[in-house]
Amino acid sequence: MELNLPTPVTFLCCQKIQQDVLSKNYDLRGVFQGFQVPGYPFGAEFMTFCRLRYDKTGSFRIDTSLYDDKGAKVSDSEPRQLEFGESPVLDLLTGWRVVFPTPGTYSFRVFCNNINIGSYPVFCR
Repeated sequence: MELNLPTPVTFLCCQKIQQDVLSKNYDLRGVFQGFQVPGYPFGAEFMTFCRLRYDKTGSFRIDTSLYDDKGAKVSDSEPRQLEFGESPVLDLLTGWRVVFPTPGTYSFRVFCNNINIGSYPVFCR
């Protein structure tokens, strides 16, 4: 069954994201898939970049949450209302301050109107 919702095209974890004021281009620095640290718990500050596509007009509540490998929520973002219409592609940038309690595989889950539309792993060793 296909849902009539935006589709995540890209999801990236980065150390820093900057946007050029004039061109509106993004500079994604330190793109990573996980952490390798000497000990846990490990506190991290980073940003996530999610590009969403929707070919119609619509307004959607989008939020992202981080879950551990047991399915427990570790952190979540503030929901944002995105308006699709003029452009079929919109970007969602989120700043995170997270404490990873143990090594393992964590996953970012993107929700649209409380429906999970994408899951993206981050590995902590």
